[in-house]
Amino acid sequence: MFYDIKKSGERIRQLRKARGMTQEQVAMKLNIGDRYLRKIENGENGPSIDTLVEIAALFGVSLDYIIMGCQSQDDLKQRLRIAIQNLSALAEEL
Repeated sequence: MFYDIKKSGERIRQLRKARGMTQEQVAMKLNIGDRYLRKIENGENGPSIDTLVEIAALFGVSLDYIIMGCQSQDDLKQRLRIAIQNLSALAEEL
């Protein structure tokens, strides 16, 4: 296994889209430019460790997942909780 910035960028893009966020929204939360986030998602630039930590915290996943694509059981449980919360909120709107 090795760090593949293209695959890592794609995982970041998938996390962003799964939460219904735009690149501009995520960039604002991370205090980075949306152009820089676009390059990260496209695999043109690898983010700094600090930015990786902030991305992992924002999306509630581990650095292992962002960097290597590995998910722990805790990550899967957290993502399931988030999905349930989102579905519950959507059901209340209906």
